[in-house]
Amino acid sequence: MSTIQNYLLNFNQFFSHYLPLKNPVLILAITLLIILFSPLLFRRFKIPGIIGLIIAGVIIGPNSFHIIESTNSFELLSKTGLLYIMFLAGLEIDMQEFRQNRSKSILFGAFTFLIPISIGYLVCIYVFHFSLWSSVLLASMFSTHTLLSYPIVSNMGIVKNRAVQITFGGTIITDSAVLILLGIITNIVTGEMDSTFWIRIIISIGLLFFSTLYLLPKISRWFFRNIEAQASSHYIYVLAVVFISGFLSELAGVEPIIGAFLAGLGLNKIIPHNSILMNRIVFIGNTLFIPFFLISAGMLVDLKLFFKGSEALIFAGVLCVVGLLTKYFAAWLTAFIYKFSKPERNIIFGLSVSHAAATLAVIKVGFDIGLFDQNIINATIILILISCLVSSFVSEKAARRIAVLEKDVNRKTNDKIERILIPVSNPENIQRLIDFSLLIKDHKSSEAIYPLSIVEDDADADEKLNVVRKVIEGAVEQISSGDKKVEVLKKVDLSIVDGIIRTAKAYNITDILISYKAQHGASNLIFGNISENLLSKSKQAIIISKILQPLNTFKRIVVLLTPNAELENGFIRMSAKLNSILKQIGSESHIYGLSNTIDYFSKEIGDKKKTFFKYNTIENFENFDHISNPKEDDLFILVTARKQTVSYDFHVDEMSKKLNKSHEFTSFAVFYPEISKALQDGRISDITSSSLEHNIGKVKQKITGIFKKEEDGET
Repeated sequence: MSTIQNYLLNFNQFFSHYLPLKNPVLILAITLLIILFSPLLFRRFKIPGIIGLIIAGVIIGPNSFHIIESTNSFELLSKTGLLYIMFLAGLEIDMQEFRQNRSKSILFGAFTFLIPISIGYLVCIYVFHFSLWSSVLLASMFSTHTLLSYPIVSNMGIVKNRAVQITFGGTIITDSAVLILLGIITNIVTGEMDSTFWIRIIISIGLLFFSTLYLLPKISRWFFRNIEAQASSHYIYVLAVVFISGFLSELAGVEPIIGAFLAGLGLNKIIPHNSILMNRIVFIGNTLFIPFFLISAGMLVDLKLFFKGSEALIFAGVLCVVGLLTKYFAAWLTAFIYKFSKPERNIIFGLSVSHAAATLAVIKVGFDIGLFDQNIINATIILILISCLVSSFVSEKAARRIAVLEKDVNRKTNDKIERILIPVSNPENIQRLIDFSLLIKDHKSSEAIYPLSIVEDDADADEKLNVVRKVIEGAVEQISSGDKKVEVLKKVDLSIVDGIIRTAKAYNITDILISYKAQHGASNLIFGNISENLLSKSKQAIIISKILQPLNTFKRIVVLLTPNAELENGFIRMSAKLNSILKQIGSESHIYGLSNTIDYFSKEIGDKKKTFFKYNTIENFENFDHISNPKEDDLFILVTARKQTVSYDFHVDEMSKKLNKSHEFTSFAVFYPEISKALQDGRISDITSSSLEHNIGKVKQKITGIFKKEEDGET
């Protein structure tokens, strides 16, 4: 027995001597190993990866084995992870969905704030017999939630689901309300509430919204346009914006997570969701910063509390029951009113049930001003652990179900697998071509993008091919560092057009993206005679682009829909690509076309009420440039068609040449849908375009005028 005691004594002495670790390099190394292996280990037992990170934090934390102490550097990374979660939530909100579901977000935000705080207040007053302000502050804790399971929905690819978007909107409403209430109660208890308090807080919060939602987009657009060549600087700028916004939020008297969320909203239209920069932001956040926050959340848990008597366990149990049930009731009521499916109801509950960041802020402030004792702190930490576990399990199960359902729907609506080919014989503009292809690519598609280095077969073909290939590979290297797939192709052919056509057939290409070049007749350039031959010989959708500045710096997007565009076979797929562009870039968007075409387009993109963009009905396409007034920061998108097809219009087809000639510094892209194999309902008699009638009318007038002149001459 004495031998065992000696071993235990030596064991304790060993740990007390070497732990907690003080070497920052070793602390970082162990933390990174935890981030690497704990999700892998727990996934083998079908447990969500973030649970592994939280439990790892419990094990290494000061209340367990005390392997790692929460140093200043560790707290900095943890704080960065928390701000990152809120920033990504604002950045990845689909503004179209948010506008469409704005009322739903407000209602859910009201439910998830009022229901928990009301029931929590009654429990605190009549069960625990707390004082007024202690009850109000503790009850407000139940209303807060942290989007701890955001990485799960992000990895599942369902961020744009309506239930997820509603939860994002509700988060900012309930957390803002709680944190403002926290400031009010603090000032009341400390006796600092005076006549200037309300004026100060209204002005400071107003300035916070103004700086993040109005000034930040303007400054960011200028920055991205003038610092285009330094790609690494873009990410540093974004990271700085997150911290500055968080600091401004603290100055305004609310938690920095509010500022980080508003910064995400401010950059939402500046950073395209399918861009390289977005890929970097999400990749680094999910890989490094957010795991640090999850580990630090686990380090707060003290398992010894379970062995210190039944009173603490009962108190913690009541808090957990109230916290879970009130959040579930808010999610259930929202889903019931709007007739959401069971997985959508569960994803709302899963995302909104986790208590962490704002909850800790409320409890810490309440403890500091004397409203809470150690029992409340201990019970709250247990609530954080239980709610995070429930959030992870429920969110992963519901997210997987939603992802499967959306994938099934996507398979039914999209028969073709999207594959984009980017032929390049002159590598001058390859970077912007790739950026544009990422912008129009379906975010649900796992297919690669195919840059094609192609040259004509002559004596210098190999040398030219190597030059083009090296430039392309340099441009795609930074894309491939994340989860974007790029497969570089190379080809030497007697004819560039025939080489493109053969490659497109071999790889089942659906879209061909080429660059606009003003010179005509040069054999080594993509546009010119080559584009005409490509249009006549290919059946795929063709996109010809002239992009003169970074895509996220355009202020206005102008779309011109050719008459009868809705009758083209590729209209649905083309509409999806246009919608992707309009959603991701540009502070304002204008759609021009015939009323019938606009109606079909708005219906295809899910904007039946025509609230997403500004729709303009026109009849005369000849003077379109005078109507639209092109500017340097505009991006014009011209939806035309091949000659001798149902939606071909001469004026629309010639618009790119007019823009290139009269507005040299205006960017544009010309969309040619895939060749129609069948008209809608198989009837050509459905063509009732007023533009066609107008053109026929003009011909009739000319013929009538000729005969009238002849008659007048005879008389």
